[in-house]
Amino acid sequence: MQATESATFSRKEQLDQLAELRARAVHVDIDDARLAEVAAIAPASFATGWIRPFRETDEHYAKPQIQLGDLDQLQLALVAAAQIWLIWERGADGRATPLTMTVEGTKFVGSATLGACHARAIRRGQNILDAGVLAAFTMRDVEEHYRDEATGRVKVQLLDERLANFRALGSVLQREFDGHFVNVLRRADGYLFRPDGSGFIQLLERHFPRSFGDWPLAKLAYVFTFSLLDLRESRTLPEEIDRLLRFKDLENLEGGADYYRPWFFLRVGLLTIDDVLKSRLRRHELIEPGSALENDYRAATIEAMRRLARAMGGDYVAALRLLERETHAQALLRCRRCRVGISDEELPCPYRGVCKATHTDHELMDCVFPLVLTSEY
Repeated sequence: MQATESATFSRKEQLDQLAELRARAVHVDIDDARLAEVAAIAPASFATGWIRPFRETDEHYAKPQIQLGDLDQLQLALVAAAQIWLIWERGADGRATPLTMTVEGTKFVGSATLGACHARAIRRGQNILDAGVLAAFTMRDVEEHYRDEATGRVKVQLLDERLANFRALGSVLQREFDGHFVNVLRRADGYLFRPDGSGFIQLLERHFPRSFGDWPLAKLAYVFTFSLLDLRESRTLPEEIDRLLRFKDLENLEGGADYYRPWFFLRVGLLTIDDVLKSRLRRHELIEPGSALENDYRAATIEAMRRLARAMGGDYVAALRLLERETHAQALLRCRRCRVGISDEELPCPYRGVCKATHTDHELMDCVFPLVLTSEY
């Protein structure tokens, strides 16, 4: 969704608009009992560290593909955040699967494919950290950036959109922020939202609408924020950068409204969907951007993430950060491999006992993640 010209990007405006989307929902609802069951399972599941081994599988899950200096790592984080969308492809049978590519001789599945492409470009001398280079990007640059070495083809979708994002990102950085993302952080001064509109989320939405203009859901802006929190905890940063990444209003975080989290939620039965949406998902059919179908599952996902974090108790921000990783990983790493009747030995899953697709509605096991041709997630 794109913001209207009158958008203020205030937190109140965002909450009001999200509430309005939920009030209008007709295709998706939340099962309170199943939400409580998932909230009871998630902390113990995450604490087992089950995700870590997938850093060394084809998913390379959450594994950095290149290590750079502090300012360059921040710049790369922005470039990556502006491109981390529509990470699926269709096979010869027309069914959708996570994007799979070979980059620098290694197979990647899912979002790690894009990170590997960014790292490859830098190692080859294509300085995507330079705002001027981004602003002057060409279609040939984009095609070489995303070329799959196994097939020689470019498998990512919406190349025109990706080119426009690269160019706009570079142009805005040059025009407004002296060429570097750290100046965005300096202007935000440690806040996601500020009364004068200069909070981090607000700056992304207002100044980078080409890449982050998904209001009021702001999926890429929030996922970017989570990644910056992780970056800060993964390395010792200079005092100024560390301070700027210690956001003072993290209670304003929202879960990422993408396609993997609602997929897990509908499989397990936390989200209940009507036959219209179920039919689309079972047939791997596209959903129109901005349609009621899309708005319903995205707004419900945000509400579900909030309610799960509260149901878990304790520190709300810590709970939401745990859920952000657990729910995405569950969909990509477990739900994608699951089928009715699979054994715990073949695919261990602590949610299987409460999974609606496994026990009471096998049609949900046929449902793919929601498919939308969009640059917003």
